[in-house]
Amino acid sequence: MKLTAEQITYIENYIKSFDIKYYEVYMEILDHMILSVEAILEENKEITFEDAVLKAKVEGFGKKGFRGMMDERLQLAQKQARKENNKMIKEYFTFPKIVMTIAVFVGYFLFLMFFDEPRIAHAIISTALMFFGFSQYLYFKKFQKIKNFYILKTHMLNFASMLLFPIYQLSNTFLIFGKESIDFDHILIRLFMTTVFTFLLISLLVYIEIRKKTMEELKTQIFV
Repeated sequence: MKLTAEQITYIENYIKSFDIKYYEVYMEILDHMILSVEAILEENKEITFEDAVLKAKVEGFGKKGFRGMMDERLQLAQKQARKENNKMIKEYFTFPKIVMTIAVFVGYFLFLMFFDEPRIAHAIISTALMFFGFSQYLYFKKFQKIKNFYILKTHMLNFASMLLFPIYQLSNTFLIFGKESIDFDHILIRLFMTTVFTFLLISLLVYIEIRKKTMEELKTQIFV
């Protein structure tokens, strides 16, 4: 039997009482609960609607309940995000993208040679990259929530940027604490700064690529 609008609202409020954070998980639970409750009421004419809701929850989600399902979906999404992020980074070290990676590395290394204080030049450029990355995050912020739920796909985008801040902080710490004791004109130090810049740029490019892909999915699947 089909549920009434009031019964569906009851199920919606019941699910929300368990503090489900993510929209995709909430919708999956809602669809499952509606179908299960309809089947239970169809099979057992004497059971009350409220008891049918409780039965549907126990039969469909076990002891861990809705929160258990949310945790499982979150862990799966994190695993998939790490896998995709790592795969896309590795592409920059295989043909044909490795050509661009080498060009960036060599070009930046030669670029630093034009400065008497390459430390300052590197600090300015890496900071500019981080500000650009932050602007991309702000642009994407409007896709973070819908109907007071976080969007899991957007939340997972954080994994695409997980290398940005650690690399930047490593570079910053090195520049600040080493300015009195390190010869930044030394070729090994220039190679280090070049490596940091290259990985920072690759991580930012991967973040932007995943952001665009995620936006397209959200516009067709959620924001329609």
